[in-house]
This record gives sequence, C-alpha cells and structure tokens, in this order.
Amino acid sequence: MNRGYIRLWRKTLDSGLLQQHKVWVLFCYCLLKATYKSRKVIHGGREILLEPGQFIFGRRIASEETGLTEREIRTALASLIKLGILTNKSTNKFSIITIVNWSIYQAPEDDNDQQIDQQATSKRPQTRSKEGKNKGTPEEFSGLFASLLSRFSDQEIIQQAFESIASTRKGNRIADTVKLSILQAWERYTVEQVQGGIRVYLDKGYAEQGKAEKYLLGIIRNQNGQEPKGLGEGFKSTGSALLDDAMRNPEKYRPEI
Repeated sequence: MNRGYIRLWRKTLDSGLLQQHKVWVLFCYCLLKATYKSRKVIHGGREILLEPGQFIFGRRIASEETGLTEREIRTALASLIKLGILTNKSTNKFSIITIVNWSIYQAPEDDNDQQIDQQATSKRPQTRSKEGKNKGTPEEFSGLFASLLSRFSDQEIIQQAFESIASTRKGNRIADTVKLSILQAWERYTVEQVQGGIRVYLDKGYAEQGKAEKYLLGIIRNQNGQEPKGLGEGFKSTGSALLDDAMRNPEKYRPEI
C-alpha cells in the first residue's frame, strides 16, 4: 500500500548521525511518523491538533516499532533534542514530538523554494542581485540555523522562547525562517544577556499579553536581561529610526491576532 515518502538530505552524511546508529534509527522513525499536513487526531479520548512535522510519541510503542529498548529510545531522544533537531512537549498522558526544520526539509517543492528564497533575499540582498536566481539551499539554511542555535548553553529556554512567541500568533506557530531571524537579532548580544532576557520575558508572562519577539528584544537590549523601564528616558539610539520606534512603542508593532 502506497503511504507516501519522506526526503533524506545528503547533508546528514556530514552530521555524524550515521555513526550513532540508535540515534539515526530514531531520527528516521520520527521522520516517518510525523504528519505532513495539519490534522486532528483522537488520543486518550481527547482531540489533538497536529501540525506538519508533529506526531504523538510514546516510548513503549517506539520501542516495539524500532526494535530499540525503551532506555535506548530515551537516550537517543535526548541526543536529538540536544542537537536542536527535535523538541518534545510532554503532558501527563502523552508527548508531542516536533521536527524543528520540517518545513524546510519536507515541504512541497514550491513551498520550499519560496521559503528559501525569502531567507536568501533578506540575508544576502547584494549576493542575490549579483547571482540572479541563485537561491540559498536547505543545507545552507540548516547550517546557519544550527550555528546560531548552538551558541546557547540552555537549549530548553530557547525552545520555550520560541513556543511563547508562537503563542502570540493566531495559528500558535512560527516558521523556521522567523526563528532564524530571531536568532540573528540575538546574535548581537551575549549568551547570558539573551538567556537572562528570556527568563524575564517568560517569568512576567509577556507572551500572554500578546507581546512577541520585538518586546523580548527590548528586554534583552536595554537592561542586560532586566525588565525595560522608561525606554523614553536615557534611551540610546540604535542608528535606525524604525528600530528605535519599535523599542519605544512595542505595542505599535504587535502582530495582528
């Protein structure tokens, strides 16, 4: 019975996953289990909405279907999460696994080209004009994303920041290209400053107020990870009138929801 297919990118030959056989088995298993489109499923008597790249995960079932022990599953899963390849959102009844770059690696050709084109245009406008239709590849995108993500010692808090920012959107999700732009904005600041700012953002529940990445950036930028107070007093210009205005008036730039 034809049940479709997944893509495997040759870049994985350079990732080291092939040498970690149990991690590789679980990674491929996750690719095969993930849904390719938004759909609702019934699990434990409740309806759950799965987005592309997500699936309901259980160690016992995964063990039966892969041949790995539950302990091996747990260890391999921790490795994939640490590498930023997967995220795991757990409840007391089940877990939802999300493949971080699903929309880049597994999207239909047209969608994938459009996303990479947008990233290439914003990241390399001069190169774009010289090379015409030459587009950034998924490997380039993934490499840049992984490089920016790897500088943070607390990967869990970074994922929590992404999830909180996503909660300010109507669909409760943000594209990988948006995550990349956020990481690029954070690149100007130290790891301690970014992680400290995120803790303030999470502790104060700003996402619940609809305050997204621009407000978080204000926290990170203005007071070394402390809550911004009186941006109008003693505010130092960034050199960009638009960014200065966004820092002073974050609500003005809040996305429509």
